[in-house]
Amino acid sequence: MSELKIISWNVNGIRTRIKNKDVNPVLEKEADIILFQETKTAYEKMDKKFLDKCGYESYFLKGESARTGGLATFTKEKPCIVRRFFKESADALGRASILNYENFTLIHVYAPVGTGTKAKLNEKLDYLNNLLSFADLAKDKDVIIAGDFNIAHKEADISDLDTKVTFTEEEREVLDKLESLGFVDAFRLSNKEEKQFTSWKNQEAREMNEGARLDYFFVSKSLADKVKSCTILDEIDSSKHAPIELILDL
Repeated sequence: MSELKIISWNVNGIRTRIKNKDVNPVLEKEADIILFQETKTAYEKMDKKFLDKCGYESYFLKGESARTGGLATFTKEKPCIVRRFFKESADALGRASILNYENFTLIHVYAPVGTGTKAKLNEKLDYLNNLLSFADLAKDKDVIIAGDFNIAHKEADISDLDTKVTFTEEEREVLDKLESLGFVDAFRLSNKEEKQFTSWKNQEAREMNEGARLDYFFVSKSLADKVKSCTILDEIDSSKHAPIELILDL
């Protein structure tokens, strides 16, 4: 049995984090896989010296524009297969990477924000339902689903009523359905009702502990008893999101 460590972080601009050395505390954790959301860049614009020296294979998926979205997966072990969408139509949004390893599958997600208009909510629900369909097909395998879902799932995942109105019941029900497929919120395995958050509007809200838990590791039922720990690395505070860390015994 070997230990697998994964860190997921909505980095809010990966080139800025690298330039300011904000990414260093995450790299020092020596994770096997690091998942970055909202990278706001493409591979071609990355610092090649950094990529050569960081010790990881990297897979980038650019977002809708240079200022929004984008995923990057850094991995020490090269995956067997890498796919960049649930369905072809989702590829342009830069919001899904599926990496097949020898003994597990990793689904890296960055869900759209559903607020503002009905069209945005429908776009988000379409994305999440595509995720559900994919998860349903893979539920009997060893699967990890990780990233920024832009949803506070339960009451314990939000600090106040003002935060609650950001998330609709339709969005939350998608995570209920994911759990009904057998997927487990890894953080809640050992943190049943704790009000710990991964996202804050600003530094003042962070200091007041007024935020939401939007970032998750969901593991398939077959992996639940292999979760060693799942923690929020809230000491790393250079983004509006804190990184989250999952350690599994595989």
